[in-house]
Formats: sequence, C-alpha cells, structure tokens
Amino acid sequence: MLGIGLLTGIIATMIGIIAIFLFASFGAIIGAISGGIITIIPFLGVSVKEGFTQVFGISNPNLVSIGSMLGFIAGFFKSVTNNKKDK
Repeated sequence: MLGIGLLTGIIATMIGIIAIFLFASFGAIIGAISGGIITIIPFLGVSVKEGFTQVFGISNPNLVSIGSMLGFIAGFFKSVTNNKKDK
C-alpha cells in the first residue's frame, strides 16, 4: 500500500504540473490578444512586421501567432519580488 506521504506528494506534483500548463496557456492567450491589438494599430503593426522581416527574415509575419508563441514560453517563467529591506 502507498503511504499517505507518497500519495500526498503525487497529488501535489500533479497539481503543480496542471498549474504550470494553465499558466502557459493563459500566457499564450494574452500573447495572442496582444499580437492582435498590435496588428490593428496602423503604424505599430507595420513597424513590428518590418522589424521581424529585417531581423529574422520572416517574409510575412503573423503577429497573433508570434505573440501566442512568446506568451506560451513566457508563461513558464515567474517573476520573483523580494520585499526584504537592505541592511
């Protein structure tokens, strides 16, 4: 039989994995929305597309897809703030 500690550890690990996936999915949604908004803004959308063309050589970049990809990757990173005062 499994011990209660082992079972608790397995459940906590599963919850952690699901949480990481949800944060990455949420980041992808926010990235896609941001890419769509940038596409709508006339000057900014054209500038960003030209930047991707010149820097990365992408002939016709889709900003919604790029934003979604970058948001998914960024969803795996968490910012840590430290509120301790320096001594």
